[in-house]
Amino acid sequence: MKHFLLYPKILTKSAWFVFFVTAIFMMTTVCYANDLVLHLTFDELRGDVAEDISKFGNDATFQGDVELITGKFGKALEFDGASWGEIPDNDSLDMVDGITIHFWTNIRPGADVQTGVEKGTTWKAGLYTLAAYYRGGSLLQFFDLPDNCREQNIGASIQDEKWHHLAGTWDGTTIKLFIDGELNRELDCKGTLTGNSEPLFIGARGGNQRFINGALDEIKMYNYPLTVDELRADMENPQAASVLPQDKLTTTWASIKQGN
Repeated sequence: MKHFLLYPKILTKSAWFVFFVTAIFMMTTVCYANDLVLHLTFDELRGDVAEDISKFGNDATFQGDVELITGKFGKALEFDGASWGEIPDNDSLDMVDGITIHFWTNIRPGADVQTGVEKGTTWKAGLYTLAAYYRGGSLLQFFDLPDNCREQNIGASIQDEKWHHLAGTWDGTTIKLFIDGELNRELDCKGTLTGNSEPLFIGARGGNQRFINGALDEIKMYNYPLTVDELRADMENPQAASVLPQDKLTTTWASIKQGN
C-alpha cells in the first residue's frame, strides 16, 4: 500500500481508468450539487413558448391571453387573470433538499390567491408554491411540511401595481420570504419534502384556479437556498448571474466548506 500511494505510475491501465472515471464523477457531483433549474427571462416568446435558459430546458408553454410588455429587465409577460403557463414534469423540478424561487412581479387586484410558481394541480404531496398574492399578503408554501408551516408565514402585500421582487427560500429547517431584497418573514419549519410527477405551473394552480392578474419577469429557481447576498445580486442583475458558471462553482465550494 505504501508503494501504491507513493508511486501511482505502477497502476495498471484498468486501474487508471477506474481512478479517472471516479475523479470525473466526483468533480461532476461537486460542481452540480447546487444548480439553477429554471430561468424564464420572458424577453421573447416563440409562438406560445418561453424558453428556459438554464441547462435543464424547462420551457414553459402558455395558454390564454398573455403578451410581452416592458418589464423590469427587458420584456416581461403579462397575464389577464385567466391565463397560465405549464412546464412538463422534470426531475430537476423535484427539489427536496432546499429551494429558492424568485421573480419580479407587478400585480393588480384579482383572485384572493394569485400564484407565481406552483408545482402541481392540487393541494397534494410534492406541491410547492410561491404566491405573489395570498389572502392579503404573499407566501412560500409546501404541502409536505407540518401544518403549522402552511399559512403561518404570510408576508406583506405587494399588490399595488408596482414592480416588486419576491423571493422564498427553504433550507430544511427555515422558510424565509424576501420582498425587494429584504427579509420580510421567517418561520422555523423543519420537515421532509417529496417530489411529484405533476407539471410546474406559471401564473396559476393547475391551469384552472388562482390566476395571476398582472406581470411576471425573470422567474428563477434553484435547488438550494441562496444566501441574502446571492439573492440580492440575482435580483439586481438576474441575467448576468445565470451565465457565469464560476459563480455556481464558488457557491458550491462555499457550501461544502460550511458543511451545508
